[in-house]
Amino acid sequence: MSPVSFPVAPRRWRPLWLLLVLALLACARPQPPQVSPRVVQVAAVSPAGIDLDVQLAVHNPNTFSLSAEAVSGTLYVGNEQRLGRGEARPRQPIPGKSDGVVASRVHIDWADVTALLPLLREERVPYELRGDVTLGGESLNVTLPFSLSGVLTRAELIQAGKRGF
Repeated sequence: MSPVSFPVAPRRWRPLWLLLVLALLACARPQPPQVSPRVVQVAAVSPAGIDLDVQLAVHNPNTFSLSAEAVSGTLYVGNEQRLGRGEARPRQPIPGKSDGVVASRVHIDWADVTALLPLLREERVPYELRGDVTLGGESLNVTLPFSLSGVLTRAELIQAGKRGF
């Protein structure tokens, strides 16, 4: 049995093949970043609303940097009671091929003051912050959803209220 041989491109074609491969790599599509919620904490409570410190972990799989342009969200308490909506503009860079943390303070205006009643009557109130983070770069602009949930305690709200009023 004789060995199988493949035709070899003449040397003059090798640079063209190399350019073709490099061109195809340069045209590779940008990959969407991954967002993982990390932390939400009550920073302040005032008659106008509530301030939340939100942290999101972002993985940028691309070779180019991205910037966290906006973080927005709606806060729900108890049984899907909408407390309000807010937005922040952190404009925080996330280098290519790396992970970063997007930290922002989101102010949420009170949409429904009656939603505060469970917070005042209960020692612990479950909440959920449903939002979006907008990331942008040289060839990619994307808005990705996130959701953070936990429990607000009366003590946290009182402490935050003392700082906020």
